[in-house]
This record gives sequence, structure tokens and C-alpha cells, in this order.
Amino acid sequence: MENGLKQDTFQIEQEITINAPRGQVYKALIEEIDQWWAYRLSGTAKSKLTLEPKVGGRFLETWHNDEGALWGSVMYVKAPEEIRLNGLLGMRGAVNSAYSFLLEDKGDETILKLSHHACGLLDPQWKEMHESGWKELLGTFLKEYVESGKKPERAE
Repeated sequence: MENGLKQDTFQIEQEITINAPRGQVYKALIEEIDQWWAYRLSGTAKSKLTLEPKVGGRFLETWHNDEGALWGSVMYVKAPEEIRLNGLLGMRGAVNSAYSFLLEDKGDETILKLSHHACGLLDPQWKEMHESGWKELLGTFLKEYVESGKKPERAE
């Protein structure tokens, strides 16, 4: 066990109801991700997040010069229903991490289903950190952004 990492897996399944049509939620999720995704890997540098909604597209954080971080690569897109990505999401090392967003209509609301699986050399705290992080990102920040236009404070 190196640096507290051990061979492990985790699976996170979450569901969020957003009071808005699916097209509006999908647009915010993809095109406006820089507005509500408060977590950043850039430290104190001002950064920008972009998500390219095409197969092979990048979920990318960039800051000054050529510095940045690849949060994920798009593996599957069926707009405005589903997008699947592979990427480390702030983890490091020998990790395989896949996450997807599935959007379903429910009357005037949208059900956003998150599925996140990871395996490899994992820190035992990463599952809990990602569970609470997803709840905050999707259940608070994205939901409030779509429903009321509120933008969160940026988290490091």
C-alpha cells in the first residue's frame, strides 16, 4: 500500500430532480458547466471549464499559458438524454473512473441520474469525498443554477 492507496473499487448512484425541462438542464450541464461547477484543480489561478459534447471531446479545465487539467474524455453522447465520460475527477494515479449523466423527463421536471464507478489504486476517502461532492455539485450547485440562476462560490 503506497501513500495510503489500495486496490479497491467504488460505485456511486445518485438521482436529482430539477424543476426545468430536460433541454434546459442538458444545456446547463454541458454548455454552461463553467458557471456552476465550483470545484477546480487550478489552485489559486483563475480557470475556465469546458465540456465538448462529442465523442472524444474533452472535459477540460484551463488556466494561464498551457496549464490545465483533463477532468475526462467523452465516450458517448446522445443529446439531450445522456453523456458518458472517463476521467480521474481529481483522483491521481492508477485509477479507471467512468461517470455518466442520464436525463429523463418527469412532467415539467427533469430527473438527472448520475452513475460513477472507479477502480484501481484508491484512497479509502475518495468514495465519500465523491459522494458528497456530487451531491453538492448536482443537487445544490447545478439545481440552483438551473432553477434560479444562482452561481456558487468557487471551491478549490
